[in-house]
Amino acid sequence: MSTTPISVLYAFNNAYAQHAAASLASLIRHSTSPLDVLIVSTEDPALFQDRFERSFASESRVSLRFKQFTVPPEFPIPTVLSADAYLRLWADELFEGRSRAIYIDPDTVAVGSIEPLWQTDLHGMTIGAVAIPNSSRPREHGMPAGSLFFNSGMMVMDLNAWKAKDYRQRCIDYLRQYPERALDADQDILNLVLIGDWLPLDYKWNVINPFFRPFHDLGMSDAERKRVCDEAVIIHFNGGAKPWVYLDNHPRQQAYFDNLARTDWRDYRPADRTFLNVCRKKLMPYVPQQLRSALKTVLTKRR
Repeated sequence: MSTTPISVLYAFNNAYAQHAAASLASLIRHSTSPLDVLIVSTEDPALFQDRFERSFASESRVSLRFKQFTVPPEFPIPTVLSADAYLRLWADELFEGRSRAIYIDPDTVAVGSIEPLWQTDLHGMTIGAVAIPNSSRPREHGMPAGSLFFNSGMMVMDLNAWKAKDYRQRCIDYLRQYPERALDADQDILNLVLIGDWLPLDYKWNVINPFFRPFHDLGMSDAERKRVCDEAVIIHFNGGAKPWVYLDNHPRQQAYFDNLARTDWRDYRPADRTFLNVCRKKLMPYVPQQLRSALKTVLTKRR
Protein backbone atom coordinates (compact mmCIF):
# COMPACT_ATOMS: atom_id res chain seq x y z
CA MET A 1 0.00 0.00 0.00
CA SER A 2 1.35 3.40 -0.99
CA THR A 3 1.25 6.14 1.65
CA THR A 4 1.09 8.87 -1.01
CA PRO A 5 -2.54 9.91 -1.52
CA ILE A 6 -4.02 9.53 -4.98
CA SER A 7 -5.55 12.88 -5.92
CA VAL A 8 -8.93 12.37 -7.59
CA LEU A 9 -11.08 15.12 -9.09
CA TYR A 10 -14.82 14.81 -9.74
CA ALA A 11 -16.92 17.60 -11.25
CA PHE A 12 -20.70 17.32 -11.40
CA ASN A 13 -23.98 18.91 -10.36
CA ASN A 14 -26.64 17.50 -8.05
CA ALA A 15 -28.25 15.47 -10.84
CA TYR A 16 -25.16 13.23 -10.93
CA ALA A 17 -24.39 13.06 -7.20
CA GLN A 18 -25.81 9.55 -6.79
CA HIS A 19 -23.78 8.20 -9.70
CA ALA A 20 -20.59 9.89 -8.53
CA ALA A 21 -21.08 8.26 -5.13
CA ALA A 22 -21.22 4.83 -6.80
CA SER A 23 -18.09 5.71 -8.77
CA LEU A 24 -16.20 6.80 -5.66
CA ALA A 25 -17.33 3.70 -3.77
CA SER A 26 -15.82 1.59 -6.54
CA LEU A 27 -12.46 3.42 -6.34
CA ILE A 28 -12.32 2.90 -2.58
CA ARG A 29 -13.34 -0.72 -2.89
CA HIS A 30 -10.53 -1.63 -5.26
CA SER A 31 -7.66 0.54 -4.00
CA THR A 32 -5.54 0.29 -0.86
CA SER A 33 -3.81 3.67 -1.14
CA PRO A 34 -5.15 6.80 0.56
CA LEU A 35 -7.46 8.82 -1.67
CA ASP A 36 -7.54 12.62 -1.66
CA VAL A 37 -10.90 13.28 -3.33
CA LEU A 38 -12.05 16.73 -4.36
CA ILE A 39 -15.63 17.17 -5.51
CA VAL A 40 -16.24 20.43 -7.33
CA SER A 41 -19.57 21.72 -8.59
CA THR A 42 -21.14 24.85 -10.01
CA GLU A 43 -23.97 24.20 -7.53
CA ASP A 44 -23.84 24.37 -3.74
CA PRO A 45 -22.32 21.04 -2.56
CA ALA A 46 -24.66 21.22 0.45
CA LEU A 47 -27.23 19.66 -1.90
CA PHE A 48 -25.42 16.32 -1.61
CA GLN A 49 -22.46 16.69 0.77
CA ASP A 50 -24.16 15.16 3.83
CA ARG A 51 -25.06 12.02 1.87
CA PHE A 52 -21.48 11.61 0.68
CA GLU A 53 -20.19 12.04 4.21
CA ARG A 54 -22.63 9.44 5.52
CA SER A 55 -21.62 7.10 2.70
CA PHE A 56 -17.90 7.26 3.39
CA ALA A 57 -17.59 8.29 7.06
CA SER A 58 -16.00 4.96 7.97
CA GLU A 59 -13.35 5.15 5.24
CA SER A 60 -10.27 6.39 7.09
CA ARG A 61 -8.17 6.25 3.89
CA VAL A 62 -10.36 8.83 2.18
CA SER A 63 -10.01 12.58 2.49
CA LEU A 64 -13.20 14.04 1.05
CA ARG A 65 -13.41 17.73 0.20
CA PHE A 66 -16.15 19.77 -1.48
CA LYS A 67 -15.95 23.05 -3.32
CA GLN A 68 -18.44 25.23 -5.14
CA PHE A 69 -16.79 26.81 -8.14
CA THR A 70 -18.09 29.69 -10.22
CA VAL A 71 -16.57 29.99 -13.66
CA PRO A 72 -15.25 33.49 -14.42
CA PRO A 73 -17.63 35.92 -16.15
CA GLU A 74 -15.50 35.89 -19.29
CA PHE A 75 -15.84 32.11 -19.67
CA PRO A 76 -17.73 31.32 -22.90
CA ILE A 77 -21.19 29.96 -22.21
CA PRO A 78 -21.04 26.26 -23.08
CA THR A 79 -23.49 25.09 -25.71
CA VAL A 80 -23.19 21.39 -24.83
CA LEU A 81 -23.66 19.87 -21.37
CA SER A 82 -23.40 21.98 -18.21
CA ALA A 83 -20.54 24.21 -17.14
CA ASP A 84 -19.50 21.44 -14.72
CA ALA A 85 -18.06 19.54 -17.68
CA TYR A 86 -15.46 22.30 -18.08
CA LEU A 87 -14.33 22.52 -14.44
CA ARG A 88 -11.48 20.08 -15.04
CA LEU A 89 -9.76 22.96 -16.85
CA TRP A 90 -9.08 24.43 -13.39
CA ALA A 91 -7.51 21.23 -12.03
CA ASP A 92 -4.14 22.85 -11.29
CA GLU A 93 -5.80 25.61 -9.29
CA LEU A 94 -8.16 23.22 -7.50
CA PHE A 95 -5.27 20.94 -6.53
CA GLU A 96 -2.79 23.72 -5.82
CA GLY A 97 0.44 22.31 -4.49
CA ARG A 98 -0.12 18.88 -6.04
CA SER A 99 1.85 17.71 -9.05
CA ARG A 100 -0.63 15.16 -10.38
CA ALA A 101 -4.34 14.34 -10.31
CA ILE A 102 -6.71 11.89 -11.92
CA TYR A 103 -9.88 13.43 -13.29
CA ILE A 104 -12.73 10.97 -13.63
CA ASP A 105 -16.32 11.34 -14.85
CA PRO A 106 -19.14 10.48 -12.41
CA ASP A 107 -20.70 7.91 -14.79
CA THR A 108 -17.87 5.43 -14.27
CA VAL A 109 -17.17 2.46 -12.03
CA ALA A 110 -13.83 0.88 -11.26
CA VAL A 111 -13.61 -2.89 -11.18
CA GLY A 112 -9.91 -2.91 -10.37
CA SER A 113 -7.27 -0.77 -8.69
CA ILE A 114 -6.35 2.64 -10.07
CA GLU A 115 -2.97 2.57 -8.33
CA PRO A 116 -1.08 1.45 -11.48
CA LEU A 117 -2.81 4.25 -13.37
CA TRP A 118 -1.67 6.78 -10.76
CA GLN A 119 1.92 5.57 -11.15
CA THR A 120 1.91 5.77 -14.96
CA ASP A 121 4.96 7.44 -16.49
CA LEU A 122 3.58 10.12 -18.81
CA HIS A 123 6.94 10.37 -20.64
CA GLY A 124 6.90 14.16 -20.58
CA MET A 125 3.33 14.51 -21.82
CA THR A 126 0.88 16.76 -19.99
CA ILE A 127 -1.92 14.23 -19.74
CA GLY A 128 -2.50 10.53 -20.16
CA ALA A 129 -5.84 9.50 -21.63
CA VAL A 130 -7.54 6.74 -23.59
CA ALA A 131 -8.14 7.10 -27.31
CA ILE A 132 -11.57 6.55 -28.83
CA PRO A 133 -10.94 3.77 -31.35
CA ASN A 134 -11.64 4.73 -34.95
CA SER A 135 -13.06 8.13 -33.93
CA SER A 136 -14.39 10.28 -36.75
CA ARG A 137 -13.60 13.48 -34.85
CA PRO A 138 -10.03 14.00 -36.17
CA ARG A 139 -11.37 14.03 -39.70
CA GLU A 140 -14.30 16.28 -38.80
CA HIS A 141 -11.97 18.77 -37.11
CA GLY A 142 -9.37 18.64 -39.87
CA MET A 143 -6.67 17.31 -37.57
CA PRO A 144 -3.46 15.89 -39.13
CA ALA A 145 -3.77 12.44 -40.68
CA GLY A 146 -3.29 9.69 -38.14
CA SER A 147 -4.32 11.84 -35.18
CA LEU A 148 -5.89 10.05 -32.25
CA PHE A 149 -8.79 11.48 -30.28
CA PHE A 150 -9.14 10.80 -26.56
CA ASN A 151 -12.17 10.49 -24.33
CA SER A 152 -11.86 13.13 -21.61
CA GLY A 153 -13.87 11.12 -19.05
CA MET A 154 -10.62 9.92 -17.47
CA MET A 155 -7.37 11.85 -17.55
CA VAL A 156 -4.13 11.55 -15.62
CA MET A 157 -2.96 15.15 -15.42
CA ASP A 158 0.52 16.55 -14.86
CA LEU A 159 -0.65 19.67 -13.05
CA ASN A 160 2.72 21.43 -13.20
CA ALA A 161 2.89 21.03 -16.97
CA TRP A 162 -0.77 22.00 -17.34
CA LYS A 163 -0.10 25.24 -15.48
CA ALA A 164 3.27 25.98 -17.11
CA LYS A 165 1.80 25.61 -20.59
CA ASP A 166 -1.25 27.71 -19.67
CA TYR A 167 -3.62 25.09 -21.04
CA ARG A 168 -6.65 26.38 -19.17
CA GLN A 169 -6.47 29.78 -20.84
CA ARG A 170 -5.60 28.25 -24.18
CA CYS A 171 -8.67 26.00 -23.99
CA ILE A 172 -10.90 28.92 -22.99
CA ASP A 173 -9.53 31.06 -25.83
CA TYR A 174 -10.08 28.25 -28.31
CA LEU A 175 -13.63 27.68 -27.09
CA ARG A 176 -14.37 31.38 -27.39
CA GLN A 177 -12.99 31.52 -30.94
CA TYR A 178 -14.48 28.22 -32.17
CA PRO A 179 -17.58 27.43 -30.07
CA GLU A 180 -19.02 25.34 -32.91
CA ARG A 181 -16.20 22.82 -32.46
CA ALA A 182 -17.33 21.87 -28.95
CA LEU A 183 -19.38 18.97 -30.28
CA ASP A 184 -18.86 17.02 -27.06
CA ALA A 185 -18.19 20.00 -24.84
CA ASP A 186 -14.70 20.08 -23.31
CA GLN A 187 -13.60 16.87 -25.04
CA ASP A 188 -13.19 18.42 -28.48
CA ILE A 189 -11.48 21.52 -27.10
CA LEU A 190 -9.00 19.48 -25.05
CA ASN A 191 -8.13 17.31 -28.04
CA LEU A 192 -7.63 20.28 -30.34
CA VAL A 193 -5.52 22.28 -27.90
CA LEU A 194 -3.42 19.42 -26.51
CA ILE A 195 -2.73 17.76 -29.85
CA GLY A 196 0.64 16.02 -29.61
CA ASP A 197 0.89 16.52 -25.85
CA TRP A 198 -0.99 13.54 -24.47
CA LEU A 199 -0.03 9.92 -23.91
CA PRO A 200 -2.40 7.20 -25.18
CA LEU A 201 -3.11 4.73 -22.37
CA ASP A 202 -4.40 1.18 -22.58
CA TYR A 203 -8.10 0.99 -23.37
CA LYS A 204 -8.71 -0.80 -20.06
CA TRP A 205 -8.44 2.51 -18.20
CA ASN A 206 -11.56 3.97 -19.83
CA VAL A 207 -13.71 1.31 -21.46
CA ILE A 208 -16.51 3.15 -23.21
CA ASN A 209 -19.89 1.84 -24.36
CA PRO A 210 -18.95 0.68 -27.90
CA PHE A 211 -16.65 -1.99 -26.48
CA PHE A 212 -19.57 -3.69 -24.78
CA ARG A 213 -22.27 -2.79 -27.29
CA PRO A 214 -20.58 -2.58 -30.71
CA PHE A 215 -22.88 0.00 -32.34
CA HIS A 216 -19.77 1.88 -33.49
CA ASP A 217 -17.05 0.36 -35.66
CA LEU A 218 -14.01 0.32 -33.40
CA GLY A 219 -11.66 -0.62 -36.20
CA MET A 220 -10.25 -3.56 -34.25
CA SER A 221 -10.66 -7.31 -34.17
CA ASP A 222 -13.38 -8.88 -32.08
CA ALA A 223 -10.66 -10.67 -30.11
CA GLU A 224 -9.05 -7.34 -29.16
CA ARG A 225 -12.42 -5.86 -28.24
CA LYS A 226 -13.14 -8.82 -25.96
CA ARG A 227 -9.66 -8.55 -24.45
CA VAL A 228 -10.36 -4.97 -23.45
CA CYS A 229 -13.73 -5.89 -21.91
CA ASP A 230 -12.15 -8.74 -19.96
CA GLU A 231 -9.28 -6.59 -18.67
CA ALA A 232 -11.37 -3.47 -18.00
CA VAL A 233 -10.42 -1.51 -14.90
CA ILE A 234 -12.58 1.60 -15.38
CA ILE A 235 -15.92 1.14 -17.09
CA HIS A 236 -17.35 4.34 -18.52
CA PHE A 237 -21.10 4.42 -19.12
CA ASN A 238 -20.81 7.22 -21.65
CA GLY A 239 -23.52 8.21 -24.07
CA GLY A 240 -27.27 8.23 -23.62
CA ALA A 241 -27.73 4.72 -22.18
CA LYS A 242 -27.08 4.67 -18.43
CA PRO A 243 -26.91 1.76 -15.96
CA TRP A 244 -29.28 3.39 -13.47
CA VAL A 245 -32.06 2.89 -16.03
CA TYR A 246 -33.47 -0.58 -15.37
CA LEU A 247 -33.96 -1.55 -19.02
CA ASP A 248 -30.39 -0.62 -19.88
CA ASN A 249 -28.66 -3.72 -21.24
CA HIS A 250 -25.02 -2.91 -20.46
CA PRO A 251 -23.38 -6.21 -19.44
CA ARG A 252 -21.63 -4.50 -16.50
CA GLN A 253 -24.76 -2.73 -15.26
CA GLN A 254 -24.71 -4.69 -11.99
CA ALA A 255 -21.32 -3.19 -11.12
CA TYR A 256 -23.06 0.17 -10.80
CA PHE A 257 -25.71 -1.18 -8.41
CA ASP A 258 -23.18 -3.21 -6.41
CA ASN A 259 -21.25 -0.04 -5.68
CA LEU A 260 -24.33 2.10 -5.17
CA ALA A 261 -25.31 -0.36 -2.42
CA ARG A 262 -22.22 0.82 -0.51
CA THR A 263 -23.54 4.39 -0.36
CA ASP A 264 -26.37 6.41 1.15
CA TRP A 265 -28.27 5.91 -2.12
CA ARG A 266 -28.52 2.15 -1.56
CA ASP A 267 -32.34 2.24 -1.59
CA TYR A 268 -32.53 3.72 -5.08
CA ARG A 269 -35.08 2.02 -7.32
CA PRO A 270 -35.18 2.85 -11.05
CA ALA A 271 -38.46 4.47 -12.10
CA ASP A 272 -38.75 2.02 -15.01
CA ARG A 273 -38.43 -1.09 -12.84
CA THR A 274 -42.03 -2.13 -13.31
CA PHE A 275 -43.47 -5.64 -13.36
CA LEU A 276 -43.85 -5.47 -17.15
CA ASN A 277 -40.27 -4.31 -17.63
CA VAL A 278 -38.91 -6.99 -15.29
CA CYS A 279 -40.64 -9.58 -17.47
CA ARG A 280 -39.37 -7.94 -20.65
CA LYS A 281 -35.80 -7.87 -19.41
CA LYS A 282 -35.82 -11.50 -18.34
CA LEU A 283 -37.37 -12.71 -21.57
CA MET A 284 -35.57 -10.46 -24.05
CA PRO A 285 -32.31 -12.51 -24.21
CA TYR A 286 -34.34 -15.43 -25.56
CA VAL A 287 -36.04 -13.40 -28.29
CA PRO A 288 -34.34 -13.56 -31.73
CA GLN A 289 -32.59 -10.34 -32.71
CA GLN A 290 -34.83 -9.75 -35.76
CA LEU A 291 -37.99 -10.01 -33.64
CA ARG A 292 -36.39 -7.87 -30.94
CA SER A 293 -35.79 -5.06 -33.46
CA ALA A 294 -39.36 -5.31 -34.74
CA LEU A 295 -40.77 -5.12 -31.21
CA LYS A 296 -38.62 -2.11 -30.46
CA THR A 297 -39.96 -0.35 -33.55
CA VAL A 298 -43.57 -1.06 -32.58
CA LEU A 299 -43.08 0.09 -28.99
CA THR A 300 -41.35 3.26 -30.14
CA LYS A 301 -44.26 4.14 -32.45
CA ARG A 302 -46.73 3.68 -29.59
CA ARG A 303 -44.99 6.27 -27.40
